[in-house]
Amino acid sequence: MKARGRSNDGQSALEARISAVLVEVQPLLRIEHCRLELVNFSAESGLLTLGMDGVCPDCDVSPATFSTAIEAHLRMRVPEIREVRISA
Repeated sequence: MKARGRSNDGQSALEARISAVLVEVQPLLRIEHCRLELVNFSAESGLLTLGMDGVCPDCDVSPATFSTAIEAHLRMRVPEIREVRISA
């Protein structure tokens, strides 16, 4: 039972690290009302699912336009992430 607790603590710590990186990335997008949210992370597979929405009031740019850069930044900062999927 202790091993399971450690696993949950490890999962929580990873999710906290991912959330912290998302907070850092969001202002870099420079899109008002942009929302990046951790939907799910599987430590076993390294799959991160992000919720993303928002629009640029002055242009047609969507945060999804930057998904490749967001994924690269996340993977650099949290090496446990192997794949990022974006859900709207």
